[in-house]
Amino acid sequence: KERHVARAIQSVLNQVFGDFELIVVDDGSTDGSVEVVKTFDEPRIRLVHREHVNSAGGHAARNLGITTARADFIAFLDADDEWLPGHLATLTRLSGKYPQCGAYASGYAVVGPDGRRWVHASDGIPASPWEGVIPSYFRSAPTHPVWTSATAVPKRVFDAVGLFPVGVSQGGDLDMWCRIALAYPICFCTRLGAVYHKDADNRVCLLNRPLCEYGHVRVIRDALRAGSVPPDQQREALEFIAFSQLEIAGRNISAGHHRRARQLLLSCRGTRKYARGWWRLMLQTLLPPGWPARLKAARHTMRNLAGCHE
Repeated sequence: KERHVARAIQSVLNQVFGDFELIVVDDGSTDGSVEVVKTFDEPRIRLVHREHVNSAGGHAARNLGITTARADFIAFLDADDEWLPGHLATLTRLSGKYPQCGAYASGYAVVGPDGRRWVHASDGIPASPWEGVIPSYFRSAPTHPVWTSATAVPKRVFDAVGLFPVGVSQGGDLDMWCRIALAYPICFCTRLGAVYHKDADNRVCLLNRPLCEYGHVRVIRDALRAGSVPPDQQREALEFIAFSQLEIAGRNISAGHHRRARQLLLSCRGTRKYARGWWRLMLQTLLPPGWPARLKAARHTMRNLAGCHE
């Protein structure tokens, strides 16, 4: 993240709320990221090093930051994203106003690969300006109102629900937010606090590999079996499971892993909200790999044949 880390650090130093320590975790980086960090002459920055282990995933670095932190309130920022100046002030104010919550999140903007910028919108969140406890996390979860670089969590919550899951490359943040949502209310403020850069280098979610079931799906299923999901949220929790399974099934189809995608889809039969998407993806798993290209070629051939006939 050599090209981006200076922007991230400067966005923290630009915060209106200045009583913080900035822990930068070097997860065995092999570019010039560490040298960039060392150019900042700022006593609030603490650089910690960790030997990179491929099987551990990026969340091991986050967990090191959490356990190293001296403060009782932990905010996250990926090296390729940035905070807006009022972000920490908003989150600390929310933590004082809604002390019962397990996580505090703000609205955020997204910069796409083409440089276009837009404000992320989430289902189940009242229109801006608004702040308060999210009415139903599982209803809004498919549209990701809680995003890591725009969220802070009290350290006591990690003591209760555990740290980020180690050994997963995708979905570990959703696993964490689901565990917190099952135990605590989640607070949200529509005021923009961060910028999510999808145009950055070496993004984990761009890695193309076969994918298994997300960890948060198992977390929710276990909670449903244990009866720890409130009755009025059980249908929304089931639909969130279905959404997650459909999302990862679609990624497996794109990678050519049709059998795995079909298994994921069969595990979430009965969805009402996403029934049309379920049938569309299931049909794709039954067609041979590369069928869109084959269909396009067949249409082209038919047009040529029709021209010859004329």
